[in-house]
Amino acid sequence: MNGSSQYDVFLSFRGEDTRASFTSHLSSSLSDNGIDVFKDDTHLPRGNNISLELQHGIENSRISIVIFSKDYAGSRWCLNELLKIMEVHRVQGRLVLPVFYGIDPSEVRNQISSFGDSFQDLIQRSSPTDDEVLRWRTDLREAGGIAGFVVLNSR
Repeated sequence: MNGSSQYDVFLSFRGEDTRASFTSHLSSSLSDNGIDVFKDDTHLPRGNNISLELQHGIENSRISIVIFSKDYAGSRWCLNELLKIMEVHRVQGRLVLPVFYGIDPSEVRNQISSFGDSFQDLIQRSSPTDDEVLRWRTDLREAGGIAGFVVLNSR
């Protein structure tokens, strides 16, 4: 671990999709093996600015594991987290490890199928700027193109 990293792994995930299943098991397994994990429900003190805490967690982790699930792109928080993760990846060379949970990497790259539907629903609901949508699409395409793990029909 280099001197500037506070955590080994930052987990990015859509809570309602994976928190009680895949993410909790992954987090426990990593922790059980001595890997320090930043997960938003365990490292965010009450009353702190969530956005700043998440940025700090991303900037101070050696690796980011992004768990793409069918509704990941339906969350503005998740997409903005992804923007920061990919920025740190590009600028500082931090490792990004995508996990495609119940979806194909092409769905993330191209924002299609249920993943794409979730993304379009977010755009309709939240009226982001054209620049935000372009940045999200660019980083989804880039992250979806990184070799990772595809987890289908897993317990």
